[in-house]
Amino acid sequence: IALASSGVISNREGESRENFLKLALANNELTFNHDRRLAYGSSENGFSRRSAYPQLSACSFMEPEELRQVLGYERADLPSDFAHNTFNRYLRDVLQRGDSSDEYVLNVANAVLVDKRVELLEEYGRNVQYLYRAAVRDVDFSREAPRIVEEINDYIRKNTNGKTNQLFDELSPSIILVLLNAVYFKGTWKTRFELERTRDEIFYYNGLESEER
Repeated sequence: IALASSGVISNREGESRENFLKLALANNELTFNHDRRLAYGSSENGFSRRSAYPQLSACSFMEPEELRQVLGYERADLPSDFAHNTFNRYLRDVLQRGDSSDEYVLNVANAVLVDKRVELLEEYGRNVQYLYRAAVRDVDFSREAPRIVEEINDYIRKNTNGKTNQLFDELSPSIILVLLNAVYFKGTWKTRFELERTRDEIFYYNGLESEER
């Protein structure tokens, strides 16, 4: 893990909005590129770009040019320090301000599990905790992998309101780092379906016919 860089959070609303738009553009760039490649992969892949993006962005503290290009920062003309600070503001103002209402519930949780065999750079640890609101824990994958798997699955279960019960079956003892992200959203339709025009039809999943629902 390389040394993290830090930036100054801008208080100017116009600049902050511009950075939000650039971050959205970068996110779209990663998503579209990923989907083009995923189309040729396994249909059983449940990978989520929205969950993975903040985790990959946190890794960009390492600053390799290739990672900036993968994340879409280059195309969006978004400096890395602005990206980190914009994510911080997004997590603080949008996801973690605790303003869930009768219309929606939105929660997010991030965590970094680091094996005791390696030492996380202190500045990197501070930055992922402050900028990405991530919990950082030292664990022993080589000796306690089964227990850690149980704790991870419990963490995901709690932070998705029971909608995702199991993320891992097992973890290799050779693993030294796990990045976790859980997002739970429940909302109501702004424009609801008309009941009199709603009926059961054949549902298709991944192009395969399923039951009526």
